[in-house]
Parts: sequence; structure tokens; C-alpha cells
Amino acid sequence: MKTKVSSESSVSLPRPFYDDWPRSTRAEAQALWDWHTHLARSAPAVDDNRSVDDFFDEEQERVKEGQSVRLVPDRVWQSAYRACETHDLPRRLLAVQVGAARRLHGSLRFADSSALNAFSRQWAAAHGRLLAGIVGLDGSVQLQYVDEVARGFFFVGRLVTLPEDLQERDHLFIPNADLEQSGVTAQDLRRGEPDERLRRLLWKQTIRARDALGQGQPLSHELPWYRRPLFKRWWYGALEVVGEIERRDYDLWSKPITLSTFRRVQIYLQGLLGRAASR
Repeated sequence: MKTKVSSESSVSLPRPFYDDWPRSTRAEAQALWDWHTHLARSAPAVDDNRSVDDFFDEEQERVKEGQSVRLVPDRVWQSAYRACETHDLPRRLLAVQVGAARRLHGSLRFADSSALNAFSRQWAAAHGRLLAGIVGLDGSVQLQYVDEVARGFFFVGRLVTLPEDLQERDHLFIPNADLEQSGVTAQDLRRGEPDERLRRLLWKQTIRARDALGQGQPLSHELPWYRRPLFKRWWYGALEVVGEIERRDYDLWSKPITLSTFRRVQIYLQGLLGRAASR
């Protein structure tokens, strides 16, 4: 698990499972990922007669109706629609992500953990449910696990990209209530000089990520045996990234979060053997 350049940020986690599908389903899964990542960097086409909210409302309706959209290139929405049709996936989950993408334009803050969780359900979990649908995971309990795993990956990714998200886009995926409780400001996070207050704040965010991943771990047992090792490698990998943040004493600023070859080999073996990830 290395950090790398992606569509959403200058530094981000790899896109989970992007390249790891059987040839028969890889194109559709990647189309859904391309939809998701293009939405993250899309720019609304608005003029003096229409607000950003109006534009996104119109785009959501167009997606629900299966019409062309302006937020992403034609090839992206066409491929995403085709993926939904091929696997009988609900196109409304594409529309839900459009609604969440509205929040990604301009400064972004969350009042409390409930607001952050609501956004992650619309943005990350909706995307996760579409990917899960490709492999037939559509039971109510299965989808609860999918939601938690998607939230966990999302929280880990936003920790890794916190400096870039805040500096480049003024996006902060830590609730205001947590900032106030820890006595930390957004400016403190921009400066990136970890002290006890900042470490306490980031520790709480790692707990949030670990909890979501833990809640979603039973999803492994819902998969066919031959898919479980791959899922476990990504799951353990996300936990190992959290562990690396902790080993660095919550310093997200001095250099990008990467995992050594030794750690990556550990993750591979853990995926095969199912052992708990090391700290």
C-alpha cells in the first residue's frame, strides 16, 4: 500500500480494488470508480441566472432519468450508466454521489460526527454499494458491512490527504466539535506542527477509522473464498496505514505517508493467513 497521485488529491490512497477485478467485470468497476473520481474534481457550469445548488439539483435529476450530465466527460457518464445497466445496479446511487459532490465545491466543514457520517454515506458508501453490487452483495446485512468498509477507507484516505485537502481546497474532514474539544483550529492544522492537542485530535480520527473498518470486517465472510484474500489485503492495508500514522506520532506533514516493503509483505501475508494487523 503506497500513497500515490490520484484524481482527488495530490496525494491519496490507491483506489481500493480498482485494478483487482476479473476481466469480465473490470471495465464496469473501473467505470464506477472513474465516475466517482471525476465527480470529486468536477466544476459546475453556472451563470448569473442559476445557483450552484440549482445546477446540482438539475444534474441529479438528469442522472436519475438516465440523461446526459455536464459534470463529467461524456465517456465517463456513459460508461457508468452502462455499468449500472449491465449489472442491474440502481442508478440513483450515482445521483446520490452527485448530491454529495455539491459539498466539495468551496470551503467544506462538518459541524459534528453525525454530519460527517451523513456525508460519508452519500459519498463513499453509495460508491461502495455500487462496487459491491457487481459481485452480488446486495443483502441488507451485507450492505451494512459495505457501508462501514467504505467509510473506513474514506476516513483513512482523508487522514492521509489532510494537509493537501486543507491547503489546496480548504476541505477539512474533521468535525468542528472535535476541533473545539481538542482546542485545535484549522490554522493549527495548516501549520502542521504536531503538539499534544493536535495529536489527541488526530488520535480520535484514527479511532473513528479503525471502528468503521472493524464494523465492516465481517464482509469478508460474505465473499466467495477465492475473493477473501484480496479483500483482506486491502482491509489490513488500510489498518496498516493508520498504524503508520500512529508510528509517526501523528505527523502527517513532514513527508507523505508510505509503507515500507516489509510492511507491504506483512499485509500480503495477513491477507492470506487472516492474522490481525500489527501496530
